[in-house]
Amino acid sequence: MNDNNLAADGCLLKCTMGNGTCKLKVPKSHGAEINGKNQATVMDYKPGCNLSSFGTCRRMTPPQNCVPVVLIPWMIKDKNNQLNGEPVLSESSVLSCVCGGVIHIVKEE
Repeated sequence: MNDNNLAADGCLLKCTMGNGTCKLKVPKSHGAEINGKNQATVMDYKPGCNLSSFGTCRRMTPPQNCVPVVLIPWMIKDKNNQLNGEPVLSESSVLSCVCGGVIHIVKEE
């Protein structure tokens, strides 16, 4: 898999129900880096640790500050590309929020 398709600390995330973005935090090294940043795996999904608010959640009535509720790891297509036994995160990965949003990686230009 091309390094350009892999996710690392600081990549931009967007939720379909939020009006903003946040950056992925990969505070613990899994043993590999991309351009000097910790490479992410499917286990980097925890609110408050790996991701924060996406601004205002449109699912709430009236709209309220986003507080992501994520219960399961990222869903990925390629489970064969692993790092320390955990599948690596790529641009095609998605994460589901209990509030109805789908979180995905935004390609930074």
